Amino acid sequence: MIFNVFHVKVEITFWFVAFITFIISLKAPSNVLVTVFSSLLHEFGHLLIMTSVGNKPKMVRFEITGMNIIRQPDLKISTKNEILIALGGPLVNFINFLISVIILCFYENENILTFGCINLILMIFNLLPIKRFDGGLALYYILSQKYENLTCSKILKITSVFFIALIYIWGIYAFLSSRYNISLIIIAIFLTLSMLGNNDY
Repeated sequence: MIFNVFHVKVEITFWFVAFITFIISLKAPSNVLVTVFSSLLHEFGHLLIMTSVGNKPKMVRFEITGMNIIRQPDLKISTKNEILIALGGPLVNFINFLISVIILCFYENENILTFGCINLILMIFNLLPIKRFDGGLALYYILSQKYENLTCSKILKITSVFFIALIYIWGIYAFLSSRYNISLIIIAIFLTLSMLGNNDY
């Protein structure tokens, strides 16, 4: 399905619809649906900042992995705007967290608490200065204002290795404590492979 929203082409793939339908059909725990919804809001944050600075994307595609923002070819974006775009997603998560806290001050609700906690976790996780994370992108562009690209890449690689190592340590601790939770270890392995397999900056 392809349609236009504010002159931006939007494509909703079959696999995205199938994934959402599959989750709903399984009657998955509410935190799974909240995580998917919060992740989409996170991507909308990037999209909102991108369009607000005059850089409309070529296409927004909803895939099984989430929302993929495809930029215009040969589009030149200033360093300042790149930083703003990178931080747009975590900013939306932070706003969602604040709204949840305000609501919880007047009305206790488990779903609101879950929504707030998940958005806080997404914000913190995405702000880690790791390659291909929002925090890593922002750090790279901040450094690029003073250093050459090669130097920026080396610094980002060092910070990425350091924080991925911390995730490994945390993951091993969680596994030893619970005897079954290996989610953090899987995330650390994925981040390691992602960092080794892509040298785009």
